[in-house]
Amino acid sequence: MTFIGMVSDYTSFENIKEILKKNEKNDINLIHIGKKSISNIKNIRFETIIIDSILNEFKEEILLIENLCLHAKYIAINTDINTKIPKFIKDSKAHIITYGLNQRATVTISSITESSILIYLQKNLKDIKGKNIEIGEKMVKMSEENRLKTYEVLISYIIFLIESKPIMEQTQEKSNFFEEN
Repeated sequence: MTFIGMVSDYTSFENIKEILKKNEKNDINLIHIGKKSISNIKNIRFETIIIDSILNEFKEEILLIENLCLHAKYIAINTDINTKIPKFIKDSKAHIITYGLNQRATVTISSITESSILIYLQKNLKDIKGKNIEIGEKMVKMSEENRLKTYEVLISYIIFLIESKPIMEQTQEKSNFFEEN
């Protein structure tokens, strides 16, 4: 079982958790890291840490976040809200994946329409199995009933890439959040 820690608001966390559940990713255990919960999870070793909150808001908890990142293999950080990557992340041995709507992000969006998002991987990555994932674009169709926030799409995409999982394994009848084209 893979443990992924997510520093974010609770709504985004729940939406990502639902995406994993709908896509039958039961071997991924997504755990919310918030100000109230961080002291209870300080001893968990996360394979991946996703940072989708402003780290400056975690002044008292930053040492705990730093410790969690120290042991992670992957750190995904939203560089639209954390414009400067903290030194402890840069100095970590983890694979750092930046995401956002900026040109420097590892994973960004090329275009958005009503029914799809074109995600652009701007830098080669290695997944958890050591397989090289090459630069390229993927069209992700959005289902009408399940509109997601842009960052939730990027986070979900990163999780599927890292975990070497097909993005969609279900059919529309099973009510996907999005489907790969």
